[in-house]
Amino acid sequence: MFEQNGVTYTLKFTQQKLKTIETITKVSIVGEITRANGFMPYNILESLFSFALIEEQTKEVVKQSKATEMFEKVVEENGLATTNMAIVEKLQEDLGFMFR
Repeated sequence: MFEQNGVTYTLKFTQQKLKTIETITKVSIVGEITRANGFMPYNILESLFSFALIEEQTKEVVKQSKATEMFEKVVEENGLATTNMAIVEKLQEDLGFMFR
């Protein structure tokens, strides 16, 4: 998905992570995606990113505090719309059942 300091990172969503994110944010992720035609609020994107960020090669989960800092950099470098679309695409890839 992106690289920082020579390390490649990606997102990996699971049903358990989705449950955690929905509990913390108190919103349905599918509801947010459909309600806003695919563009979610900043805080929802940040939660999705920070809970699902892993190192691509090792598959190690990135600590949430570090992932939150990285989210801000990714948004600044790539733009919010591009970051949003990358997160939605990864949700579709990992949790396709949500979109059927």
